[in-house]
Amino acid sequence: MKIGLAVIFFIWMLTRSLYKKATWVQLTIVGLQIFSVLLLIELSITHYFPEFLEAKWLIGVFFATVFILAAAKEHYLSKSEQQEIK
Repeated sequence: MKIGLAVIFFIWMLTRSLYKKATWVQLTIVGLQIFSVLLLIELSITHYFPEFLEAKWLIGVFFATVFILAAAKEHYLSKSEQQEIK
């Protein structure tokens, strides 16, 4: 049950767009995306893949970095598009 809710939350957070949103909204969405992937990793590794317990933090850091880089790209693109309009 917990893993199913974590998967739904993770998928829902992946569908959130950062494009043309306020900075605080972008940071909130990225924080929730990182939380959702860390929760999913925690639940799936502890329940289904206990042999990867020692690498759990490394996997979490990798996915958190991916979300942060994607957010930085979206922030840059929305800022540069706003400057072109002006």
